[in-house]
Amino acid sequence: MTPDKILSSIWPYLPVFRVVAETQHLPTAAKRLHVSASALSRTIRLVEEGIGEELFVRSSRRIVLNAAGERLLWAVRRGMGGLERSLTQVLERDFSGEYRVGALGVLTDYFVLPALLELSKQHHAIVPCLNTLTSRDANQRLGNGTIEVAFYYDATAQAGISCRKIGQLANSLYCGKGHPLFGRRATLSEVLEHPFSVPAIGDRGTPMDNWPVEVARKIGLQIFMLSTNRAVALSGRFVTVLPDVVAEPEVRARRLYRVPVNVMPDTDVYAACREEDETTSFTTEVIAAVQTRLASAPRLRKKKRS
Repeated sequence: MTPDKILSSIWPYLPVFRVVAETQHLPTAAKRLHVSASALSRTIRLVEEGIGEELFVRSSRRIVLNAAGERLLWAVRRGMGGLERSLTQVLERDFSGEYRVGALGVLTDYFVLPALLELSKQHHAIVPCLNTLTSRDANQRLGNGTIEVAFYYDATAQAGISCRKIGQLANSLYCGKGHPLFGRRATLSEVLEHPFSVPAIGDRGTPMDNWPVEVARKIGLQIFMLSTNRAVALSGRFVTVLPDVVAEPEVRARRLYRVPVNVMPDTDVYAACREEDETTSFTTEVIAAVQTRLASAPRLRKKKRS
């Protein structure tokens, strides 16, 4: 049987399959759909017979998606999401309901969250849902339709995903009161005599603070989130790399000192969404709002001339 005939045979049952696949519990799915568990079981059997493969591993108490079931759920989510968004455009209605966004650390707190809060004042029917996701996780969830847009630091060339650079974060070296470098005009070699606090390794295989890989440094503390380094820097124990937007209030209050060694490159910031969504009005608004905030972010060091 050809794929189009298979699709025609299972098409009426795909919404039911999605609910069962997402709950992986027939009584819960039955309650949600207001039908009996036995009726759902028969519907799932029709889908499996139409495809010619089992989609679940069944036990006496529950059913669990197998590999084929996971692939079909991914396709159903993506297909239904695209249809829902297209129908909204056909009917010329504004987006409403949950709008799911992925971001990480500094991007979340200083750019994405403020943008969503401002946009939510204008779009009362939208419920922003903010998720903390690495670029790898975000791309997976964009692909399977469980988020609408993501902001992160790694460009992707993944099929079906539109990804573009929307700005940069300026980074500098910082230390707090009590650190030997506080208030000094140190050289890079003098800075490298002191241990650093560094964040975890990112999806690119390099530390997430964008430290140049060719410059060796001493590691005194390792943390998971880059934003945690603000508290570490304030302690005066370690040298840290911080985005200028994070450090700027503490520098003005003279609790942090920007060590004037310009070794840090800017960090590129990317926005990603599914290709079919890149012209939808609300996604365009969200990306533009975050881009505007990035453009006005503090920069405490001069850009190098090209």
